[in-house]
Amino acid sequence: MKHIIGVDLGGTNIKTALINLDGKIMKKYEIKTETKKGTNQVTKNIIKTIEKVKTKNVIGIGIGSPGPLDYKKGIITKPVNLPFKNTPLRKIIQKKFRLPVFLDNDANCFTLAEAVFGSGKNYENVAGITLGTGFGSGITINKKIYHGRNNAAELGHMTINYNGPKSRCKNHGCIETHVAARGITRIFGKSDPYSIYKLAIKGNKKAIKTYNEMGYYLGIGLTNIIYALDPDIIVIGGKISNSWKLFSKSMNKAVKERYFQNPCKILPSKLKEAGILGAAALVLEKK
Repeated sequence: MKHIIGVDLGGTNIKTALINLDGKIMKKYEIKTETKKGTNQVTKNIIKTIEKVKTKNVIGIGIGSPGPLDYKKGIITKPVNLPFKNTPLRKIIQKKFRLPVFLDNDANCFTLAEAVFGSGKNYENVAGITLGTGFGSGITINKKIYHGRNNAAELGHMTINYNGPKSRCKNHGCIETHVAARGITRIFGKSDPYSIYKLAIKGNKKAIKTYNEMGYYLGIGLTNIIYALDPDIIVIGGKISNSWKLFSKSMNKAVKERYFQNPCKILPSKLKEAGILGAAALVLEKK
């Protein structure tokens, strides 16, 4: 039986798995990324995880990584949470294992996982959103990632409040500054998202209001995405999506108020290890 390997490369952990063509994880291995030890050590750790799960019948390796990166050349340029700088990771891994290797950003991989194995598998046009520290996003059309020239679906940088706070991208009022962890902490004040979440669960009015406001801003952003792309479904993942019950009502309210027809389905992700599955699906996408 043929298998594929998916590598979910993160700033804290590297998670790698052997997966069959139906998306079932057969073997998994996880280690610390060890970013402080530099490029060579992180590369060695990636190789180690692949060696731990690899079998003779592997047909390819997919790697999902934080961007920015050049998916065509297989180069990770200069991500915030990794020590790489213009590192030709695809070439390095391909030379080591003599297998086809594919590289893409983690949000694209999440979206591809949902399109191939998750809530979007019965749909042609899928938009994926990851709510973590920031706002990640991807678009797939007929199970293929839409890249544009190279960086399509950087939807978190769309402006939803032109007088809003300045973002990391130097824009003002980006979606990212109003939602996800950055938005929650900005709206609430000095704290961390998990503490705010715990307060909201306990009924703290300020924390509940924070999630309602974040959800409404998210709904405005999603409405713009629906107007631009008209996807069949939007799937939302990432750690902040675990707070779905706290923000989804105001999110849906904003979408219904602002979209002139019936909006597409907007659902939380149900996939476990979407990052690994999406990385592995890069191999299937290129077949």
